[in-house]
Amino acid sequence: MKDRIVIQVDEDLEAIMPRYLEIRQKELAELEEAVDQKNFETIRLLGHRLKGTGSSYGLDELTRLGTLIEDKAMDEDMSEVPEHTAGLRYFLEHLDIEYVEITE
Repeated sequence: MKDRIVIQVDEDLEAIMPRYLEIRQKELAELEEAVDQKNFETIRLLGHRLKGTGSSYGLDELTRLGTLIEDKAMDEDMSEVPEHTAGLRYFLEHLDIEYVEITE
């Protein structure tokens, strides 16, 4: 399928990844509402959660976007937050997870 973002993650995460992504979808809705209301504390908190969990699940893009969102919210600077939030929505809506055996 065109325009899909395929990420390979450790097969050990297969059982918990759907719930993790479900929570991120709910938080995305909260983030979009917080952006509309210019609620910097909620924006900061949700960005912080993304930053803190994304890479642990093999989703470095979530960590990257969470960092950008959190940093802007800490400065109470709304510039770029709507764009980063839209990027988050795009990523989550176009994400396909491929579970693979990761050996180290």
